[in-house]
Amino acid sequence: TLADAGVRDIKDLQQLVPGLTVTSTQSESLTTARIRGIGTVGDNAGLESSVGVVIDGVYRPRNGVGFGDLGELERIEVLKGPQGTLFGKNTSAGVINIITKRPDYERSTELEFTTGNYAAYGVAGSYNDALGESAAFRVYAAKRERDGFLDVSTGSGPRTEKQDQDLDFYTFRGQLLLEPGDTVDILFSGDYSERDEKCCAAVTLIRGPTAD
Repeated sequence: TLADAGVRDIKDLQQLVPGLTVTSTQSESLTTARIRGIGTVGDNAGLESSVGVVIDGVYRPRNGVGFGDLGELERIEVLKGPQGTLFGKNTSAGVINIITKRPDYERSTELEFTTGNYAAYGVAGSYNDALGESAAFRVYAAKRERDGFLDVSTGSGPRTEKQDQDLDFYTFRGQLLLEPGDTVDILFSGDYSERDEKCCAAVTLIRGPTAD
């Protein structure tokens, strides 16, 4: 499975997919995906990539939205080459099509705890259950934090935070599956994510007098 292969976000895919390169110059919101060497490159969070990211049929125009905690996954399709006929704009280089795990009729619960350096920790969990014989739901939530690994000299301000490149976000996804007939199924899905992270301070390598 994708989880067994260590895939938790799109950046992990490049280990499995030839021709896919995912790089980040500063933060996840400035992450760029390239397929066969083609992709939008830039340090502007407002740029829309030429490699489209689609999650459960919904196009994500900003990389910062698609490059996050994906939760439980059914599969990920990496489609190489122009895909505008099926997926629309900003897919001239290809598409990363993500399908999350759908609700089913068997009750299940999963929990995950992670820890790391710089006081990093993460907690994630999901719950799936049936609502009668023709409906089921699944919810997933995750919270991840880590201290910044860059010390910042704020001087006289206006910045007050003394660390950079920290991690502080949470995400939630809920799905409701309705199957009123043998040939009809309706899936309602919604997700919400929020980040509160300090990013992108410049690293000073050489200090000296300012040139005239």
